[in-house]
Amino acid sequence: MSNRAKIQLSKLENELVSNTEWILTKQAIMNKVYLLLGELHETYAAILKEDKIVISVFNGGNSGKISKGENYLGLPYAILDYPAIFKKENVFAIRTMFWWGNFFSITLHVSGRQRVQAVNIPKLLNSLREMDFFLCVNTNEWEHDFSKTNYLPTSEISSSILAEICSNNFLKISKKIDLKMWDEAPAFLENAFLELMEIIKTNFPTGEKVL
Repeated sequence: MSNRAKIQLSKLENELVSNTEWILTKQAIMNKVYLLLGELHETYAAILKEDKIVISVFNGGNSGKISKGENYLGLPYAILDYPAIFKKENVFAIRTMFWWGNFFSITLHVSGRQRVQAVNIPKLLNSLREMDFFLCVNTNEWEHDFSKTNYLPTSEISSSILAEICSNNFLKISKKIDLKMWDEAPAFLENAFLELMEIIKTNFPTGEKVL
């Protein structure tokens, strides 16, 4: 006689395991997410083409990459990295993310001592407050949720806190929009991309020498 434990399904699991419609709907939604990110890539590329200063910052970066997964904190996601430079100890990238059940976000991710330590802290903080960005306060630069242990609105960030953040030699500057506002998301992300372009031009050194 077997001593194996009986594996049972909950009522909801029992309903879903035989329901093909919900998984097909999920696949259809994710296909639309990829299309939306592809369109944003084209929009970003057109904007970037007109800005020689920001182009110089991303010289040698990738031409745009969309990646996906099924398990960021248990939920599916998709990411557009463009424009982006990823090196062993230096990152300079704009990352647009879809996270199932949560949000679309756009993030400027900067790491490397030369770039981060060159920041004019009061100037950057004023810019971020005016544009209602969030700042990553985590010591782990690869977390993406907007919990209070990971991101805080810049209205709650002081110059001394920003200086402490910069001491980790990375900065993540982000905005998000709820998925319930799907129709407004493309315009929101495009506008945030333009804001990040201004932040790059006015707050970070340009040129390949810092990479």
